Amino acid sequence: MPARVLTVDDDEDVLNLLRLQLQQLHTVVRATNGRDAWSLIESEPPDVIVTDLVMPGLNGLDLTERIKSHETHKTIPVIVLTGATVDEEISPQVWKLGTMADAFMEKPVGAEELLAEIDRLLKKRAGWREPPPGKGYYD
Repeated sequence: MPARVLTVDDDEDVLNLLRLQLQQLHTVVRATNGRDAWSLIESEPPDVIVTDLVMPGLNGLDLTERIKSHETHKTIPVIVLTGATVDEEISPQVWKLGTMADAFMEKPVGAEELLAEIDRLLKKRAGWREPPPGKGYYD
């Protein structure tokens, strides 16, 4: 069964690209701002959220904080996408430390990389644990 992925961005081109990247494996729902995204989350919670960082009104960090502080929605994985870290000294890993997001990725993000991260977060939410580095399940 495909996961329901909510994509949030104020740029229609980015939303269209995300839909193209994800629709082969997942059901994609779209919102053009954080406030509309919150309404969708409240009415029919998605399995994963992929949100832009910089948006007018309710930005990606505020949306993520609202989700992660909500008793019912706090387990929904959130991936924050941004172009704000491009050409900066601050890595996405450092940005993630200051947020409640489950992952923080730089735009443009490749389809394989994004699909792999969504898969990892869905497995983590379901209780699947990754083997330690260098160890497989059959070792």
